[in-house]
Amino acid sequence: MTGRPRHGLHVVRDGDPPAGEPVPRPREPLLSLQQRSVVLAVGGRLDADTAGRLRMFLAMFSIEGGPQELVLDLSGVVAVDEDGMAPVLEAAEAMRLRAGTLRLVSVPAAVTRHLDDDVHRDHRALLTGPPADPDTAGGPEAPVPDDGRPRRGRE
Repeated sequence: MTGRPRHGLHVVRDGDPPAGEPVPRPREPLLSLQQRSVVLAVGGRLDADTAGRLRMFLAMFSIEGGPQELVLDLSGVVAVDEDGMAPVLEAAEAMRLRAGTLRLVSVPAAVTRHLDDDVHRDHRALLTGPPADPDTAGGPEAPVPDDGRPRRGRE
């Protein structure tokens, strides 16, 4: 290439300083965008048939660069089994490893019973907010942390 202007641009070879006055860089970014919290509504059956799709969807939000907080609204969940809860627990671990959090809100009785099993007792801490239906939840309500942020819906 010859260094002649082409299409309004000037070709600069490696090592050549740019022409003209240098543009000062601002000390602070002009714009900063961060996705701090995402609320996802999950509904239907959480079982072996739906686990793969849920796992891929949750992976998009639990990777590095994703939100600091992932909130799953489970009010639409009608049934759950071990295979169906696995993607949720995996996403919780992925969020924890990158210093994020995963919270479950509006948790139906089926999920509460599943998390009450001895095997999943340590995952009970994921529950925040009132259950989806307090009359059928089968357990005490988990407290909502008072961090001064406004709450939406049934959180």
